[in-house]
Amino acid sequence: MHLWLRPLSLCLLAAVAAAPAQAVFINPNGTGQALIYPYYTVNDGQQTIFSLTNTTERVKVVQVNFREAYNGRLVLRFDVVLGAHDAWNAIVAESPGSTTGIPVLALRDNSCTIPEVSNWTNSGGGGGPWQEFLPWDYIGNNEDGGPTGSARMREGYFEIVERAELVGDLATAANQHNCARFADPNKIPTDGGLRAPGGGLRGSFAVVNVAEGTILGGNATAIDGFSTTPLYQAGQAPLLFDAFASPNAGSNDVGAQVPVNGKMVSVLYPASRKVDALSALLMTDKLLGDVAREAGIGSNTEWVVTAPTKRFHTDGARALTQLAPFTHLFNTNHAQASCAGFGAALHDRSGRPITLNYDPVANPPANQQPPAALCHAVDVLSFAPTAAETPVLGSKFGKTFGTPSPATEAGAFELTLGLTGEARSYLPAGTIGPGLVGLPVVGFEAVKYVNGNISPGVLANYTVARPLNATAGCTNSAGAASACP
Repeated sequence: MHLWLRPLSLCLLAAVAAAPAQAVFINPNGTGQALIYPYYTVNDGQQTIFSLTNTTERVKVVQVNFREAYNGRLVLRFDVVLGAHDAWNAIVAESPGSTTGIPVLALRDNSCTIPEVSNWTNSGGGGGPWQEFLPWDYIGNNEDGGPTGSARMREGYFEIVERAELVGDLATAANQHNCARFADPNKIPTDGGLRAPGGGLRGSFAVVNVAEGTILGGNATAIDGFSTTPLYQAGQAPLLFDAFASPNAGSNDVGAQVPVNGKMVSVLYPASRKVDALSALLMTDKLLGDVAREAGIGSNTEWVVTAPTKRFHTDGARALTQLAPFTHLFNTNHAQASCAGFGAALHDRSGRPITLNYDPVANPPANQQPPAALCHAVDVLSFAPTAAETPVLGSKFGKTFGTPSPATEAGAFELTLGLTGEARSYLPAGTIGPGLVGLPVVGFEAVKYVNGNISPGVLANYTVARPLNATAGCTNSAGAASACP
């Protein structure tokens, strides 16, 4: 079943394709060659549904990579073939088989997959095809100090990257859903029917709780300028463990167009730091949004903060670039984590500043996670007291915003990333352009209301998700804040 672990990951490929005249960028129109979906979960009876749409007339093959929330280790990988204007839909849910507790990807779609669904855990009988998530990337010889149980796969994030456009007989087979044509993925690059990725992919996701009648979600972050050559190679062997060995890696520098304070800032990185181009796109100084925890209307707010490129900086077995902008490798200074501090500021609805306090921990172990820090590939922040899971998403990766003083139920919240004392983390400058302050993240806020003033037996739960606002900032060569060029 190792076909499910074929690499060419999103962040790996984002860095490999650009020559100095080319740069990756976040497409504000929501379509691109690569998509980052910030969250999936199957906790608390929830499912995560998502869609991928090819908005073009051209046929495409894309790779789907699911990653767990601790360290971004791979838990499922496969390819999907999209015909012209094809929409592909799937669900991440609890396994309906005997291995309860393990997430599965379930299909309600006839687009071709590589491997074919005949190779999946369940090939189609009993509710359609589904494939269990796989722990091979964090167990046995691949252990990273994090948990090794199947529960590690129950929440995380995922990414989709376009590998190529298909023409000729390959395109005809895709549009006719002739999936046998793609049964041997090694034959695809030799058929002469490949063209460079052309973009035009868009995606969305939603976390659904059927029992509670709630749904919340949003759109994937779309990245363009990704590759000018097909991301295949004839006879290519599986590139396991995210080795930076793409056939398109080359020796070219790669650039990025980074939105900072309403303008685009150009940065360029040498071949040894290709991955930093994608980190640069996501560098965030501050996250801004609203929070509420109002007893009278049963509201709770959580922020999902995902660092899609963190593993390339902090995973000691996979790191492809320098540690910065992070400060610790996974499972070194902090058990089963790599923590970067944050600063939190809250103003109530009258604009009054509110102090946020953290409960002291008596005699904490030396590698205890600090309370005011983001410590994983995915973190979920909440005003609810620290518990086994958060009240909205049921996340096991909950961190508290802090206890408001004076007490307040709602306000405007500001999270300054990569702040430890007076020190700030930053991505060092490349060959062109400034350094960038903060951390590379994406995220959204999830709000849930539970109306207790309604007739018994009537569902009265309401949810909404909104993208977090963000600011970015520049630094000089020493990491001190400076004006952007």
